Amino acid sequence: MIVEKNKTGPAIWLNAHAFAEHVLCGGRALPWANNTEFAEVYKKLQGILEADRISVPLMGFLDSWIDRHPHVLQTMAGKSRVRFAIKRFLTNQDLRADMLEWMTVCCAMVDTEVVLEIPSNAALISWAHARANPTAKIEPLSDLDIDSTSVYLADTVRQLKPSGIAGIVSTLSESDLNAGASVELYKPLANVAENYHWQFAFRKPLVGTQFDSQQYYCLGDDAGSDNTDLVSLSAEFWQESESKTAALDSKWAYAELPGFVEPEVVRTKIAALRQQ
Repeated sequence: MIVEKNKTGPAIWLNAHAFAEHVLCGGRALPWANNTEFAEVYKKLQGILEADRISVPLMGFLDSWIDRHPHVLQTMAGKSRVRFAIKRFLTNQDLRADMLEWMTVCCAMVDTEVVLEIPSNAALISWAHARANPTAKIEPLSDLDIDSTSVYLADTVRQLKPSGIAGIVSTLSESDLNAGASVELYKPLANVAENYHWQFAFRKPLVGTQFDSQQYYCLGDDAGSDNTDLVSLSAEFWQESESKTAALDSKWAYAELPGFVEPEVVRTKIAALRQQ
């Protein structure tokens, strides 16, 4: 389900895992190895934020999972082709089953839309190759590497249909852009989202290199998108002492909460957005 715009302001979409670690986990990592405990953190987080949509990062889950299943590294190792490891990893049926359970529990316990935030394709390729082949050198990636990884990811997230997630977000890094990333290379993921009536968006934390996201939201770099229904708020938004918030004429307001912002400041800022 996609939230419609609030009557008195934009709907609020938050990436808040750094905030959750600092405020709710005492500075420790999120409890990735325990589905219920992880969902409890996000349930409490939603109790503070009352967001219309929350992004949940996939990378922490993958890192934790492979640490708990080191034998899988043997199936990923020994090949020079840089994307071999990520292909073997993402097609692992135990990983897919555990990912589905993780997301299902989270969506059931958290009273808002949950969107899965996928790491950049380049980061996943390099991470898997380095984990499986610690001494291997990682060569510069190509557009074929980015495209192929989108195919592997699309088949993996397709398994999450029963979980209740509301969408998927593909992160773009400098390495993806240097490899020739374009919307076309992410079509396998976008098509899965469209088929399941999920939101699909890009996330671009670094705004230095241009990326044309066409009709899709480009979280963090609104200038890259033809869709003006979303405005990305900067980190400075949460640090401003001025209580009055500039009016936003958009359907969505997206923000990545800094880890060290005070909960009361967050509540005040969100309330100001909703009162527009």
